[in-house]
Amino acid sequence: MTNLISNQVRIFLAIVDAGSITKAADTLDMGKSGVSDALKQLEASLGTQLLIRTTRRQSLTAMGEKFYRRCREMNDLSNAALEEVSEHLAEPMGLLRITGPHAMVECTIAPALGDLVARYPRIEPQLIVDDKRLDLIRDNIDLAITVGELPDSEFKAQRIGFARDILCASPSFCRDHGLDPEVGLTPEAVQDLPYVAHHWETSDAEHRVAARAGGTPKTFRFQKIVTANSVNAVQALIRNGTGIGILPHFFLRGRLDAGEFVELLPQYEPRSTGIYAIHPFGTVPPLSVRAMIDFLKQKLSEVV
Repeated sequence: MTNLISNQVRIFLAIVDAGSITKAADTLDMGKSGVSDALKQLEASLGTQLLIRTTRRQSLTAMGEKFYRRCREMNDLSNAALEEVSEHLAEPMGLLRITGPHAMVECTIAPALGDLVARYPRIEPQLIVDDKRLDLIRDNIDLAITVGELPDSEFKAQRIGFARDILCASPSFCRDHGLDPEVGLTPEAVQDLPYVAHHWETSDAEHRVAARAGGTPKTFRFQKIVTANSVNAVQALIRNGTGIGILPHFFLRGRLDAGEFVELLPQYEPRSTGIYAIHPFGTVPPLSVRAMIDFLKQKLSEVV
């Protein structure tokens, strides 16, 4: 698309700007008769004469002068609109509303956003942190990051990584309950311990794992004593010794090495859950959305 206004109006503007049909034809790389016919058709459709033409000169009628002025404004706005679209397609820019859960902000979303605005400073991100899945249309969301199974939806979803649930406790909790994870805990040693549950876990919370050395997968069931509706709340309760619980591996990155938490079943491979990027733009999302997804995938690949 090269212009948003009609060819007849575009030709009329060229005739006035060039000063004659002949010069306009040269400017437009058209035949003189084609230019003249376009002007006649425009005047016929409007029901008024726009130009007075003689063998030596042409001049605008009173209505032609008003029409020219408005068409010139419309043409300038059309060109500006097209330039903005072209510029947007060439470089990501403008408002970008993103939502994601608390657990992914520190290690994934925030670093990805930092890289995004460093690379594309004309993007204006707005981050809405919420463990609930927001309505993309109602809440005007451009990109949602979510963990876990997805409901059927008309929106485009792309898996960008995996979350691994790690059963953990605080060092003080382990000492108080005589736990030594380094020697390898048995299901019996952990199933009766107080359990801090996420709001999405069932009444009898389950933790599925597979033996790293092979063998039959195991399912651990816990009786929860407290439930929290955010990962930050769950980790605070675990860290303060309220009970054991599961936290995603990217959230625990660095915290295990720092001694804030202890992995209770290191001999087992924790289950993996998909992490998805969801947007309402179909198969061709804006460049800003595509760029943010790429940075998120990169950050998730770095968190092992």
